Amino acid sequence: MNQKILIVDDKQANLMALQQTLAEVQAEVISALSGDEALRLALNHNFALAILDVNMPEMDGYELAEILRNDERTQFTPIIFLTALCVEETDVFKGYEAGAVDYLVKPYNPRILLGKVRGFLLLDQQRKLLHQQQKQLEATNRELEAFSYSVSHDLKAPLRALSGFSEALVEDYGEVIQGEGQLYLKRLQNSAKEMADLIDDLLRLSRSTRAEMHRSEVNLSQMAKKIIGQLELQQPDHPIEISVMADLFAYADQGLMLSVLENLFSNAWKFTQNRDDAHIEFGCREIDGQVTYYVRDNGAGFNMSMADKLFTPFGRLHRRDEYPGTGIGLATVQRIIHRHGGRIWAESEPDRGASFFFQLGEEIKLPEVLAANPLRVSNAP
Repeated sequence: MNQKILIVDDKQANLMALQQTLAEVQAEVISALSGDEALRLALNHNFALAILDVNMPEMDGYELAEILRNDERTQFTPIIFLTALCVEETDVFKGYEAGAVDYLVKPYNPRILLGKVRGFLLLDQQRKLLHQQQKQLEATNRELEAFSYSVSHDLKAPLRALSGFSEALVEDYGEVIQGEGQLYLKRLQNSAKEMADLIDDLLRLSRSTRAEMHRSEVNLSQMAKKIIGQLELQQPDHPIEISVMADLFAYADQGLMLSVLENLFSNAWKFTQNRDDAHIEFGCREIDGQVTYYVRDNGAGFNMSMADKLFTPFGRLHRRDEYPGTGIGLATVQRIIHRHGGRIWAESEPDRGASFFFQLGEEIKLPEVLAANPLRVSNAP
């Protein structure tokens, strides 16, 4: 990696001495005898470091540093002041205010200067490496977006055809196809639907880590009630009592939090389907000094010895024929929570329900009305 150092001094002898000192470092040293010359060089070179004299005619080191710091091409270039002037504290402060990262007085110790220079060159290498990795990551994300579109378009199209033609067979030739033929067609339709659901969930999992985040104050209580309303429309015959704590807010991305609550409530709804006294509760409490939200149900539950599978894609703790699903929803939830700087975990016992807790790494006051006075929504008959 070819690195360059800019040195500026109005005395040629000082420049030659500094060049000799810097001969030990693996970098190209380019010199300037004035501030104007230094600015012209800065237009044509990408400098890893600038070492400036303070006392120069026409444009002193402070003025030069301020110009470099205010130009987007050189605003991140580290600047070291090197001066033979009698230095007061006010001079040093002025140097740092102008944008310097260090201030040395002549005669300087060459070993100390070399150590500082090597340190800044290493930082420049790391900065360039990070920039390169960022560009590679952006390119990878663009490829993933293109792949996601291809998956959504190219894979779902034949699935729609499979589903459509199988339905047409049932409608148009149902009287001809009997017995096992009908069963095979039904399995074909179910498999096509499962594959379409799996593709959708994989796309959601992929986008959960790449979607741009926009945090704002989100009313989780209101969001939960809307999700519950949608679940009630889908399964109006599922008798269930639901408790939603009022006035739960979070500073989060609204779209991503909607995905979190949809997955958690859908799971709770699904795993309570065999209970006559089904109950789901959404609320919050303080754990380890942080606001902790939870979704709790009294459904099928699971053995905690299997909890490590919960948040892995395709991880399932129940048979598919008992509780259908792709096994991707909780993996998506975990990725979204982690993107918010939080964490998620679960507590459960078989046949005694499950509780999912999540924190968003935020500092926000608990609502004045806690679990003792929740907003209750009931779907019981």
